[in-house]
Amino acid sequence: MAEEKKECCETKSCCRGGLVAAAIVLGLALLGGLYFLGDKLYQSRQTGGLTVTGSTKKLVEADLAKWTTNFTRRATIENLAETIDKIASDKTKITKIVTDLGIDAKGITFLPVQTDAVYEQLPGYGYTQNIIGYNVRVELRVESYDIEKVDRLANETKKFVALGLVPEYQRTEYYYTKLTELRPELFAAATADAKTRAEAIANGSGLKVGEPTTAKTGVIQILPPNSTDVADYGAYDLSTKEKEISATVSVTFGLEK
Repeated sequence: MAEEKKECCETKSCCRGGLVAAAIVLGLALLGGLYFLGDKLYQSRQTGGLTVTGSTKKLVEADLAKWTTNFTRRATIENLAETIDKIASDKTKITKIVTDLGIDAKGITFLPVQTDAVYEQLPGYGYTQNIIGYNVRVELRVESYDIEKVDRLANETKKFVALGLVPEYQRTEYYYTKLTELRPELFAAATADAKTRAEAIANGSGLKVGEPTTAKTGVIQILPPNSTDVADYGAYDLSTKEKEISATVSVTFGLEK
């Protein structure tokens, strides 16, 4: 009986030893595989490519100006139709002021006449539902490639006042219309800048920059000179004649040892 127990113990001990040995071998194989995979991943990252963002800026002058203003005449309930007719006459006189400056009539746009009811005001504050008159409003837009003439028009307020028309507001906007033609030049310059940056980074690690493998263009930013007011979806400032256009390109270059 004692001999059987001894044999049984020896058998179990042998089995345990075999399992331990197998586990050790499996663990070493797993570690070796992970090391090999990690080494390959590391090498692929070192030689797979380098992604760099290049940028460029260019100063341009606006080549189109747009002046917008709004004229209003006050009408009573009784003379509303007459006032609307007077606005039609005003358009003819306004057009003459604009064209006398040498601006082509094709650049003049009058938006449809708008009428807003004017309600009786209560003492202190607030209004009743009683309509006592109307504001008859017309918006004027003037566009021209002759920016100097548009600027002169914006300073002709007295001529409109002489007609009994006081501009409620006025705004001049400046556009650059050749962006489509400029885009290839900007993106080419940004790509060249990306390569210069990539070479500077690669030289420090003993690698050489190869051909670009992928490229992604960023949004165009059109801002006043030296402005930092960029936007994620691009920006287009209309307040200045001189504009700074910037472009970015994210490029991945192959690397060679």
